[in-house]
Amino acid sequence: MEVKVEQNLINFKLDSKTRNALVGMILVGLASLGFAAFGLGHENLRHEGGHSNPVWSAYLVGAFFILGITLTGIFFTSLAHITGAHWPVTLRRISETYGLFVPVAAVLLLVLILGSHDLYEWTHAEVVEADKLLKHKKPLLNIGFFTGMVIVLGAAWSTFGYIFHKKSVTQDSDKDVKHTQFNAKLAGGYIIFFALSFSLVSIMLIMSLTPHWFSTMFGVYCFAGAYQAALSSFVIMSYYLKKRGFLGNLVNENHIHDLGKFMLGFTVFWAYVGFSQFMLIWYASIPEETFFYEQRLTGGWQYLTLALPAIKFAVPFLLLLNRPNKRDIDFLVKVAVWVLFTQATEIFWLVYPANFVDFSFGGYLASLGSVVGVIGLFALVVLKRLEKAPLIPVGDPRLEDCLHHHQ
Repeated sequence: MEVKVEQNLINFKLDSKTRNALVGMILVGLASLGFAAFGLGHENLRHEGGHSNPVWSAYLVGAFFILGITLTGIFFTSLAHITGAHWPVTLRRISETYGLFVPVAAVLLLVLILGSHDLYEWTHAEVVEADKLLKHKKPLLNIGFFTGMVIVLGAAWSTFGYIFHKKSVTQDSDKDVKHTQFNAKLAGGYIIFFALSFSLVSIMLIMSLTPHWFSTMFGVYCFAGAYQAALSSFVIMSYYLKKRGFLGNLVNENHIHDLGKFMLGFTVFWAYVGFSQFMLIWYASIPEETFFYEQRLTGGWQYLTLALPAIKFAVPFLLLLNRPNKRDIDFLVKVAVWVLFTQATEIFWLVYPANFVDFSFGGYLASLGSVVGVIGLFALVVLKRLEKAPLIPVGDPRLEDCLHHHQ
């Protein structure tokens, strides 16, 4: 049975006010990187005789932030398909469109190669030759592998994202259920590939900043924070579209409530994984592992280390416990913005102490500015692509069930 949907609710056009605001955010990001490059000192470096321009640390914070949201957006699409869930159908076009940003995200990662010498100790040949462990890790930790990884994974992620979106948009017109069946099969492949590839890219981009350190939980730790942020971004996108007069009751308080429940669940999951990683490393007290936390308990970093569980777990956890809060999009969007802020703060906490002994408030502001810039770029690309297809998958066979969710 074909579901009738008012066309004015699903035919989106980006207005000039929003476009100008997003361009302004991009300019803020560029200005922040300029400030990091020329306005911040290069003192208090972690490695003796080393050098590190703060601009690349700030850039890495922004690039990894938006990569995580992009890839976990495709993960959300995959979960919706593989489980056959009906509730996220009207939200799925947003997450499908996230996948079209992957080529841009891959280019952002390739730019990191220009600053790799300022970020990664393992790019210094003399350091590697003098270090037995780094020589052992050289087959993985080298620019050739890094470049190949970004190109291959970027192409694969882009292909997954493109196919999910293409099949869904094609189904809008032909209403053929075979597209749903195909995407359900493809989803299983993406989930497995995503688990392996995102773990690898987390190790290469973030963990290898401190190449002597290792944690077998690091990949899932990065995933937990990224997915928490992606879920929050869905709330923000839905809020924006509804305030612009789109979607209407196609995304109602029941759908928002389910997003809120997922946000609460992954807030707890992030805390669980983060505490488990810390507890196991600290309790085992192996010097090769504990020094990661020791770096973050001196030089002013200890205050941010102690604050993270409060701002990233306790605050959203307490705010999301109340059922009415999760059903009120006007309230939930404020929590979502807070979660994005704490995600950016956490990535800054992961990146900066690897190269800088002391906490830098200027570096923190530059990193937040970098995140603002990539959010502006991401939103501009996604919203422009949302113009090219209906805002919901009008041909999905589960659409009617979705529209009557919890009714």
